[in-house]
Amino acid sequence: MTDPALKARIDHALRYPFDPPGRSYLFRDGRMEEIERFEAEGRVPVVASGSNGSPLRLREKYGDAGEIPVSFGTIRDLVPVFAARITSYGSVPATLAVLEGERAGVHVTWLTEGQLEIMHETESVGRGYAYCRLDGFELDLGPHGRPESAFAYIALHGAFAPDGRALPLHQVSQHEAQAHAARLAAHAGELHEFVGRNLADLEHRGRANDALGRFGLPVAHPRIVRLI
Repeated sequence: MTDPALKARIDHALRYPFDPPGRSYLFRDGRMEEIERFEAEGRVPVVASGSNGSPLRLREKYGDAGEIPVSFGTIRDLVPVFAARITSYGSVPATLAVLEGERAGVHVTWLTEGQLEIMHETESVGRGYAYCRLDGFELDLGPHGRPESAFAYIALHGAFAPDGRALPLHQVSQHEAQAHAARLAAHAGELHEFVGRNLADLEHRGRANDALGRFGLPVAHPRIVRLI
């Protein structure tokens, strides 16, 4: 029988990307509120490829204090896809991948310098992700404008491509991504058991990540400029 605390962590891992809403909002004091206009000066627009567009995930990172405007819109030539790694919290996370001509829905978090430092820490910059500038990708945020440049976290392990193609978040669920990961890691048991072992056993997660890493497509493009 699975320990109740571990079961809760497994369920949490399988909820990724934690239900980001398909609209703009203001994250304030740990809650999602309505938003119209906001002051962008002094804030950095960071494109969220996955769970960073979710109020639940923002609350896990920033707690019940502070204020973050979150815009929803579209970006051209970039698509949120699953990354070729498993996180310490058990999920297969996301990254952006270049797909010329495509237009995808994305959230943009507008972060202060202090909030950006926290985001760098939670994104494991330099280990799991690179902090990059996005140049010339058409970003349309509706009433929140069209930023000339924006920033994003790009997975250092690449896009997860178990069958040679990346897995877009709008087409593939977390359960399906985990099933691909379990297959490549030669896990013969139940999916929940695979997630639980990755949560409880660092060496097991390391071996699983080694397996996923062999199916990572590098995310590289002249318009994606690594800063950190």
